Order: sequence, then structure tokens, then C-alpha cells
Amino acid sequence: MIHITNNTNNNALTSANYQKFGKHILAAAKDQERNSNVFDKRSSLPTNQKQLRKSRSLTTEKTNLMVDMTLKRRSTGCIRQPSYYSSTSNNTTSTTVAKEIWRPPGFYEIPNVFGPDCFLKPEPYKETTFSLREYPSTNKLEKRRWYPVGPTTEIPQLPPLVRSENEFERRIRKALSHQKKISVSTLDPRNKYAGFKEVGTGVNGSVVRATHKYKKNLHLAIKRCRLDPDREYKAALVRELRIMASGHTNLIRLREVTLWRDDIWMAMDLMRCSVFAILCQRGIPEEHTIHIACETLKALHYLHSKGFIHRDIKCENLLLGWNGEVKLADFGLATRTTRRNRDRLGTSKWMAPEVIREQYYNEKIDMWSLGITVIEMMDRVPPHYLIKDEMELFSTVLTEPSPTFTYSYPTMYMRGLVAWLLDEAPQTRPTAKDVLSEIDAHVQSKLLKCSSSVELARFINHVLPPC
Repeated sequence: MIHITNNTNNNALTSANYQKFGKHILAAAKDQERNSNVFDKRSSLPTNQKQLRKSRSLTTEKTNLMVDMTLKRRSTGCIRQPSYYSSTSNNTTSTTVAKEIWRPPGFYEIPNVFGPDCFLKPEPYKETTFSLREYPSTNKLEKRRWYPVGPTTEIPQLPPLVRSENEFERRIRKALSHQKKISVSTLDPRNKYAGFKEVGTGVNGSVVRATHKYKKNLHLAIKRCRLDPDREYKAALVRELRIMASGHTNLIRLREVTLWRDDIWMAMDLMRCSVFAILCQRGIPEEHTIHIACETLKALHYLHSKGFIHRDIKCENLLLGWNGEVKLADFGLATRTTRRNRDRLGTSKWMAPEVIREQYYNEKIDMWSLGITVIEMMDRVPPHYLIKDEMELFSTVLTEPSPTFTYSYPTMYMRGLVAWLLDEAPQTRPTAKDVLSEIDAHVQSKLLKCSSSVELARFINHVLPPC
């Protein structure tokens, strides 16, 4: 129902609250003015009325109308929804809206029935921050010279940076202290040597050929060994260095020692080849064999006089130089004569019978090995060469007579010399000094022929290709 009132009866309503109507609403209002009876009957309706916007028509500009929206077809085009932020809204409505807190759908709170301190809480993490010293605001630095605290004004000099040496290095330096020309270094050897090429292997490591970077035309043989924590192994390395540093003409000479990380580099004189390299081409004549045996006996006599046993005499460890020099090498198995030695060490086909039996032995075992080496130089192979099984080889050496030449034809005196060296009883076996004097006597009496170093060098140059 539409209820129409005059301006005089509705003075309490302000013009700001009036709304404008459309033309169709205005026509319905005029029809209701004509029917006053209908107005009287329906004047008692409830006052739930919503204000409509004021019409913009000039004919209804001064007319104040109140329309009951329950009887009016709702149209979104003429209804203006009240806003919470509108200045025309009531004070009570705005107050209640402002107190309410808007929450998204599905929001809920679980009440804390145990209280705020019912659970253990982690301690707050305190991050330690270091405050730096404030930078001076002025750029002017103090020009006074700084002096240390103390009675003197001199600034002390720092000690030089010296790397602390370990126990093994100290032992090596002590063993080589009598040789001033042999240096012990702890720097990288690759910065000092170049052109590495493997030329052989030893008991404790491989042997390579190298060239010195800072010394012209200096070629060296470097034996590289791994440093094992075993005490006996380190003692054998120190013993080998001490022997090579002795400086004997028939022993391989030590030049430099380098300790780098877990390796030890032993720089030695580079020789042309070994006796075994000659045997790979042909056998060695008797006169050259006698010369090589005499030079080896000189080296053994020196070793035995110093209290050492080589324990690995064979053609691979006899080195030959460009001028016919003969030098003994590879002292990795060397031991002291003062020890009670009974270890089965060495190469099987060159072992003395007492070594195979693991009995106590002395320096006489080197004499037996030298006798096998003499046979090897002339026959090109050692005795019992065809026996591959080690236990069968040991049984043959212990049961059969002493070996002799098989593939060569030496003189009678040469056979007698080898038989003397291969005496099965260590007590009657000769020493290096005795064999040297015996050979000299036979050479002087022209029973044996012995070549010189020049003739040996000529023979080597003839057998081996020039290098």
C-alpha cells in the first residue's frame, strides 16, 4: 500500500530523507488520493517503510511520499542500499556496525581451557651479534709513530717461518749429516725435476729417469717410495740412504732426498743400463764377467766391512755406466751383520741354503748369490731356471749338489772359482776379500782373463743401440 501525506503533517521529515519516484509510482499515488476511503482503511498499516530515492521529475519535486515496499515490486534500479560509510545513516546503526569485527567464513577459535602456561615453551633464540667499532667521523689519522709497550722503542722482528720436522725427517738428516753435498728438501719435487720416464723397479718402489730443471745436462734416476707407518720399513729406508750416501765408487751414489707428502724421492746417479739388459741381447764373455765380478766384490767388501749385508745380489742390481763403471744398487733388503738374521728374504733362485732353511746367517750369503750371478752372466739364465714352483726349487737347492754352468763353456779356473763361491757350508765359504785376492793372483799368473773398463764400455756400445 502507498500512503500519501501532506507537507504540513510531516514537518519532522527533512527534505534530505525524501526520495524521488518514477512515473509509474507517481500515477499510482494520484489514484490513491482520489480514493480517500481506501486511505483511511489502510492508514493503520505498520510503518516498515523504506525510503525511495527522490524523483528527478519537476512535477513531483515538492511532493513528499512514503511508499510501503511490501506492496511494491522490488527493483534494483531504484533502490539504494544503505552503506556503513554513508554520512546519512543513523548514529545507532553506525555505532553497532563499528563494534562488530568482520571475520571470514569458516573462522573459529578453540578456547584455551588449560590456561596460557599449560605447555612448555621453547626458550627464545638469542642471536649473538658483534658490534663493530664505529668508524671515526674525521678522516684525519694520527701522524704520531706507534711504539710498542715496554722499555724499548724497537719493534721486535718476527721469527722466520720454519716448518716443524717430524721424527723420520730428523733421522734422515742425522744419517746424512756426514755428507754435506746431499741436500734434504721438503718442497714439491715436480718443481725441480721434469721429463719423468720409468726405467725399472726396486724393492721399495719404482725407479724413473728425470732431468734437473735448474742444472743443465744433469740426468738423474729417482726412486720414489711410499712412506709406510711401519717402523721396520722406515728403518730400512734410512739404512738404504746411509749406504748410498757413503760415496764408494762401486755403490750407486745418492744426490738428493726429497720428502713430499707421503712419499720420499731418492735422486741417484743415472747409469746407462743393468747387466740384465745385456743378457737380454746375448751372454757376457768370461773376461767381462771377471771384471764385473771384481767390481762387485769391491762393493761387497766395503759393505761387509761397514757391517751391512746386501741380501739381493743379482744381475738386475748390477748397473753399468757409459764409461764401463760397475755399481751395486738397490739396498732395500740390506741389514746389519750385528743382528741375528734368519728371515727368508731375497730372490728365490739366488738364495743361499741357510736362508732357505731360515737358519741364522751372516754376510757369506752374498758370496753364494754372487756365484749364482756369475753363472747367470755367462749362461744368460740362473740355475734351475725351468723350475717355476718355489717349494720344488727350494727342495732342489737343498738336496742336489751345488749348481754349475749349463749353457756356456768357461775355463777350468772359472769353474773352480764358482764352485768355491757356491760352497754349501757357510763356514768354509770365502769372504769377498779372499775371492778378490784369489782372482788377482789368477789374473797375474794369466790363468784368468780380466778386461778393463774401456773394453767393457766398448762391448756395451757394441751390444746395445746408442742412446
